[in-house]
Amino acid sequence: MRKVNATFRDWWGISLAVFCFAAACVLGASYACAADTPPNGSYKKTCTAIYYNASADRITSASCKKMDGKSNTTQFHNCNQCINNGGDISNCNGALECTGVNLPNVGSYQRSCWCCRMVGSTLGCYCNPKKGRSTWTTLTNAASYSDIWNDNGKLKGK
Repeated sequence: MRKVNATFRDWWGISLAVFCFAAACVLGASYACAADTPPNGSYKKTCTAIYYNASADRITSASCKKMDGKSNTTQFHNCNQCINNGGDISNCNGALECTGVNLPNVGSYQRSCWCCRMVGSTLGCYCNPKKGRSTWTTLTNAASYSDIWNDNGKLKGK
């Protein structure tokens, strides 16, 4: 009788383990299937593990590459507001930012500067110097200029 009980107990333990594994697989698959599709944007080229909550309109987590090659975990709110205003969700040195909204459309700066955005009347961008790494640079009262360019990694205007 003891051998029968031990066999039944072993069978029951194995059955319980298989059931738990199957339940975990089903729940995990349904969770993955229920994930919301992240919004479009250039950030998808350099960010991975992107989790988006459509009802909150926010990227709750994304792992984005920085200029030094390391990854940074970041978030972004108001995705649709950015896109509906003509912006792009961009990876700006490991941080998600809304770029391209209400930029001055004068000069050549956009050819060698990236992640450009307006904060009030100030234009800010990462601009490529002739040598070395891009750096963050700003130009105050940017809308008042008829020409804006990248002068060796610095925004200039006239």
